[in-house]
Amino acid sequence: MRRIWLRAPNWLGDFVMATASFARIRAAFPAAHLTVGLRPFLRPLLSGTDWFDAVVETPKGGGLGGLWRELRAMRRARYDLAIVLPNSPVTGLVPFLARVPLRLGYRQGRPLLMNLGLSAQVRRRWYHRRRGPRRFPVPMPVYYHDLLDVLGLPPGGHHPELAVPPADAAWVDDHLQALGVRRDARLLQLVVGANFGASKLWMPERFAAVARHFRQRHGLQALVLVGPAEVALGERIAEQGGAIALTRPVLPLDKLKALVQRAALVVTGDTGPRHLAVAFDRPTVCLIGPNDPNYTNYCMEHTVLLRRDLPCSPCQRKVCPLGHHRCMREITVEEVIAAGEKLLGLG
Repeated sequence: MRRIWLRAPNWLGDFVMATASFARIRAAFPAAHLTVGLRPFLRPLLSGTDWFDAVVETPKGGGLGGLWRELRAMRRARYDLAIVLPNSPVTGLVPFLARVPLRLGYRQGRPLLMNLGLSAQVRRRWYHRRRGPRRFPVPMPVYYHDLLDVLGLPPGGHHPELAVPPADAAWVDDHLQALGVRRDARLLQLVVGANFGASKLWMPERFAAVARHFRQRHGLQALVLVGPAEVALGERIAEQGGAIALTRPVLPLDKLKALVQRAALVVTGDTGPRHLAVAFDRPTVCLIGPNDPNYTNYCMEHTVLLRRDLPCSPCQRKVCPLGHHRCMREITVEEVIAAGEKLLGLG
């Protein structure tokens, strides 16, 4: 294999969970020209790594024109192998139409597009039936890892791999210092939003209460981390909790991972930054509401998972269909504080 196309996952958390597979592919094909296709906002996560020889941005919503441009570029590149980690039909369609001879990916919903994949017998072990139509998933790092086993690659690990270049770490230090945060401060980082949907959100006043507790009782400096759509929410929580909202600017992912690497404790929902914390082995309290924890039940040595096993969960819905958000509302401030203190050796 001299030229390989790798289509990366589209979500921040899935991308981070796939990084161990990126490293495994690079180690298996050290002399190959390896190109990654990814969403543009994910590109900063690659800073400090050397897995890929080329990066192709694949924006969402390009329409037929974007699909045609991607197809022509792939035909010109003359890839020998396409590895498609997302399961969507369109990510499998492009290498199929570009006539890439070997196309590896999960075949459900696109059996004609992928000519390498898991057999039906092996695939059945990924989803075991339970309680009616619900299925039991496996963690995504395992899901990606076992797909690569089809190629007979040397085994790899499941722990995510990220790097922080010194320039990014220095930028974060200077930015925090400009906000009045000492270089030796112990940082409590609160991830208060969720791009997935409102069903993952914990109550703002409870994040503020956690920030006040760790500031007053243990001397941690609380920082509120947000995405572009969560600026007002983050600033309100910061004001109530005596914290600092990192909203001006909202940090791009290369700076965000440098910040998370500095955390003493991370309190988060089931969000993308949670996986940055896992990559750097940071103590993490994760509040899981509507999502199935089995998708992300990996490398849990430094994580305390808080959830309610309700009859309606996991529903995987963006908005609570029952309107009560019990799976998040029943997680208390006291539970989060106790879990954080345990991780810090304070309890």
